[in-house]
Amino acid sequence: MRWTNIIKSTLLFLLRFVLAVLLIVVAFAVGAMIGYSIIGDGSDPMEIFNPELWEHILSFVFN
Repeated sequence: MRWTNIIKSTLLFLLRFVLAVLLIVVAFAVGAMIGYSIIGDGSDPMEIFNPELWEHILSFVFN
């Protein structure tokens, strides 16, 4: 196997990995927005990016 083939296959693997992680993050954010705004108390869906909200949620989980 030549070095160019090894580099090409490695870069293709890394691109697929980064794309999969990006899709997982987007799916989590969309799911949190839907869950918080529609299923939850009906607030602004962009509020999930507020750190105080996550501190409040994690205090329920770990306390």
